[in-house]
Amino acid sequence: MKRKYINLYIFGILSLMATPFITSCNELDGDNSDFDFEDKVKVESIERVPNTIRMATYNVHRCAPANSSVANYDMTANAIKLLDADVVALQELDKGTKNNPVDQIEELAKRNGYKPYFCKAVDMHGGEYGVGIMSKVEPLSTYSEKLPGDEPRVFFVCEFDDFVFIATHLCVAAATNRQWSYDLINSYVKKVYASVKKPVFLAGDLNDTSLPTNCLDNWQPVSASSTTFFSSSKRLDYILHWKGNETICEVVKTMVPRIEGFSFYDVSDHLPVIVDIAK
Repeated sequence: MKRKYINLYIFGILSLMATPFITSCNELDGDNSDFDFEDKVKVESIERVPNTIRMATYNVHRCAPANSSVANYDMTANAIKLLDADVVALQELDKGTKNNPVDQIEELAKRNGYKPYFCKAVDMHGGEYGVGIMSKVEPLSTYSEKLPGDEPRVFFVCEFDDFVFIATHLCVAAATNRQWSYDLINSYVKKVYASVKKPVFLAGDLNDTSLPTNCLDNWQPVSASSTTFFSSSKRLDYILHWKGNETICEVVKTMVPRIEGFSFYDVSDHLPVIVDIAK
């Protein structure tokens, strides 16, 4: 009898795990526990859901594995190709530095057919270092603004026909800098997009396991809550939806992907995050 009940219990769990996930961003409470998809991440296919926009964020660690400074553009580009996103926020990019004399986002884009847009955060090692956005279509406009940090930071905006996508990489050293950064981002988005009826998304390495109040009051986490910085088992990488203009977005799928035969752990010290939004 005990074995029978155990089998029924396991069957019930597997049935729940196989249930498709669809939710509305506007129905969520707004804290960091909104999406607990650890079980679903292990079983879901990375294939895109039809009629969706796929967004991704990925800290690529200068295109080098976790314990290396040697860039491998083919491997990083292959990882990005597997994500199959319409738009990708990238962090920790070099451009013309001593160690990486090429334009890294250009190298990744040409291997995948993306349009690359780099945003410098700081001059470094004889070149530039910053964030970027790669997209399948050209944005209508771009904008960038400096953010506080012991190592200077930026946020970078690409506006498209149907949505606005903002990439950033917030200060790791001080929570006060991150909070100030949200104030600056919030102020810009409110000024520009309060009356624009298209969804606004903020994506990147936010360097926080628990987002501050001035973030959660304005932004709704829509990405999976799984570990993204694997060396310390922390969730640092997010995609957020802005609450301010009351646009509706339907999250059809989100995950930190695992793929049989390919290890994202060998590509960077962070794992990518993907979100499929219904068109």
